[in-house]
Amino acid sequence: MSKQDGLLQFNGAIENLSFYKTKRGYVVRKRSGVSGARISADPAFQRSRENSMEFGRAGRAGKLLRSAFRYMIRNAADSGITPRLLREFLKVIKADVTSERGYRNVMNGDIKIMEKFEFNTESVMSTSFYAPLTATIDRAAGEGTIVIPPFYPAREVQSPRGATHVIITCGFSAIDFEEAQYESDEISSEALVLDSHLTEPLTLTASVSPGSPFPLFLAFSVEFVQMVNERPYRLSDGAYNAMKMLVADSLYQ
Repeated sequence: MSKQDGLLQFNGAIENLSFYKTKRGYVVRKRSGVSGARISADPAFQRSRENSMEFGRAGRAGKLLRSAFRYMIRNAADSGITPRLLREFLKVIKADVTSERGYRNVMNGDIKIMEKFEFNTESVMSTSFYAPLTATIDRAAGEGTIVIPPFYPAREVQSPRGATHVIITCGFSAIDFEEAQYESDEISSEALVLDSHLTEPLTLTASVSPGSPFPLFLAFSVEFVQMVNERPYRLSDGAYNAMKMLVADSLYQ
């Protein structure tokens, strides 16, 4: 490692030299590392190539799921959702017991790993919504359904200051991870008053094509709003909204 000398001192790289600033001043060192060409061809890096292929496959799967549920996620997801989905889909891929390393994939993996995934770790469902519910998927009919018996919102919903109502949403999606395609639907409740009165029973059913051969995902969210002159207004940052994956189902599991 050598120091930069002269009037012109800078950060950056020129050919195989790197220039940067440290506590001891501006320094320069020769760039080292393995070339991309060697990594792509050398047998010694076979494991690295395999890991890279599966890492990329997990990243694309996470992006596809975010796209499939984008309308729900935009109001109920934290800033770390991308890396967290990546980690979960890597688990799904590594659970593939039929494909060779490097070629393991989501479709042959354990989709059920995605069940219970929380989209907003700042407001998880278990601390936001306490009322019992049932969630079911009917693949033949292409329906995902959430049923919530009557409940008392003031007692069974943890609402933030300023919220007067809560909106409950059911999201359902069939995702083809091989062709990067999806079909999605969602349905929301009316804005429910956050008071001590018992609600009516609630059934929310979202639909995709009947008999889909692709993995099916059923998600549930609660969004808090403030009602002003009979119009719902979202709270400023949505940090208290919660969203959870309730069911993840593969035809092959």
